[in-house]
Amino acid sequence: MTDFETYFASKEFVWKIGLDRIKGALSTLSFSLPPSVIVAGTNGKGSTSTCIASILKEHGKKVGLFTSPHILRFNERFRLDLRQVDTETLNRAFREILPVVEKFSLTYFEAAFLLAVFLFKDCDFVVYEVGLGGRLDATNAISHDLAVITHIDFDHKDYLGDTIEKIAVEKLHVVKDRIPVVISDNPPVVFRLAEKFTDRIIAYGRDFSTLDVNVSLSGTEAFYRDEDTAFRFLVPLYGFHQAVNSATAVSAAKIILKEVFGEEFSVSKAVKGLSSVKLPGRFQIVREKPLLIVDVAHNPDAVKKFVETLKLLELKVDVLYSGLRDKDVKRVMSILEGYTKSRGRQLFVTEIDNERALSAEDIRKFSGSAAIVKDISTVLDRPIAVVGSFYLIGKLSNYLSDDSLFLF
Repeated sequence: MTDFETYFASKEFVWKIGLDRIKGALSTLSFSLPPSVIVAGTNGKGSTSTCIASILKEHGKKVGLFTSPHILRFNERFRLDLRQVDTETLNRAFREILPVVEKFSLTYFEAAFLLAVFLFKDCDFVVYEVGLGGRLDATNAISHDLAVITHIDFDHKDYLGDTIEKIAVEKLHVVKDRIPVVISDNPPVVFRLAEKFTDRIIAYGRDFSTLDVNVSLSGTEAFYRDEDTAFRFLVPLYGFHQAVNSATAVSAAKIILKEVFGEEFSVSKAVKGLSSVKLPGRFQIVREKPLLIVDVAHNPDAVKKFVETLKLLELKVDVLYSGLRDKDVKRVMSILEGYTKSRGRQLFVTEIDNERALSAEDIRKFSGSAAIVKDISTVLDRPIAVVGSFYLIGKLSNYLSDDSLFLF
């Protein structure tokens, strides 16, 4: 356990509205910040952020990458040139910022973001993934050179609103000072609302696109095209949506290289960067015999894409699910049950050790066929997909002989 985790172990894990605390903390820093991109959206943030970082790394840039949450280790949130920052370095950095964390009473996520800022101060470029929403997220407390908006759908309704329009506005607030924004595949209203925040929108389907997408057990292959570039790529991630996420990352990386560094975009380096992406927990095939897939899809839109990918690959597996109270579990269960029934497979539910978790009994109320599993190991002897909360995937690691499968 890191010193950061030890410090926050006895403190309340909450999201506190407002940027005053983190802005106050940032004002105490004695160094200037490197250029950066902020990535907001409902689904695809982690994939898109990682792809951007990988492409820039292949172009010779020293890249910091801040993502959340983590699956097994807190260190997963901080990657330097796509390698996790080691615990000793994290502890040393946390001791440096601890007086500031205490002075401004920073929350867990605010302190983690401040730690990232400190760790990545000597980078050429930093990719920041938004934690929740955008407008009031700690990552939005600094200025960025570019914003990226991934696919927007319903999630965190209590915080962000109950319509796509309200959710989109919360996320589009990361487009500050009218910086350019790259927008992935989204409802038309998202693009219309974006015009209130910037004069420069680089839109999927208009300014860049993917063609001839092919998803296989080798990954996702597609053709990227914009006004002056066209090439095929293969990313070791699964699903049509990963082709879109990859293309969005390419579009963002092109802008960063040209407008931040004044450099040419290299197709060969981009292809190499995408081909080396590693992102545990996103339709990850952990074991082939018997088949074991894990996916941190935890809202209806993500679960729908997960099921679509299962069908696309013609995979027939049982499904084990668990989730948190603030998710649309009813809709998620409907999607999963639709898949298992259509394939003649079994749907299982279990419980995770978290104060926000739903009990297995409460989850099963949303299903007519799900069976409760208390010991996960009893269902791992069959072809199965484990899907749901990051906490569930973390729990699964306790039943596997090699937890390095979930590490970057």
